[in-house]
Amino acid sequence: MTKRLRQTAMLLLLSILISVIFNFVSDNGIPLIGNWPASGGSEAAVPPSAEEGDPPFISLDEAAALFQTPGVLFIDARDPEDFEINRVKGAVSIPYDYLPDEDYDLYWENKAIEISHDTRIVIYCSGSECESSLYLGLDMVQYGYRDVKIFYGGWNDWVNAGLPVELEE
Repeated sequence: MTKRLRQTAMLLLLSILISVIFNFVSDNGIPLIGNWPASGGSEAAVPPSAEEGDPPFISLDEAAALFQTPGVLFIDARDPEDFEINRVKGAVSIPYDYLPDEDYDLYWENKAIEISHDTRIVIYCSGSECESSLYLGLDMVQYGYRDVKIFYGGWNDWVNAGLPVELEE
């Protein structure tokens, strides 16, 4: 029995050694030592259509920190139906795909009455499959909003991280 246990231990050590060597020489190797974020959200997700000059994209960690900052407004760019079911706690809805084609300028002039151009704004939508947050952010900057950030990880990352939400009652 002792011989089998020793053989098993040797096979296990040998397989670990081979795996570590293969990982080290592989182009796709995984770093064994790294600075791994606790929340998994220290890197900002950026859509493929992003261009230089777009509003800044923020990570989950940055969005969570801004959520705790007084005066920061979270804007949900998703469809109104999704917003009614669930949303970031305290968020307001400006559904990009439902904004009026006609009288678009008038819409933003009226929105400026509700939201000051100096308000710190974080815009989100569903997540990496949705670019409504980017397009809404571009429009808001065009209409004079000065502190607009895009949380492209969006609703999916927010919920998966267990951050505060409001649900339909």
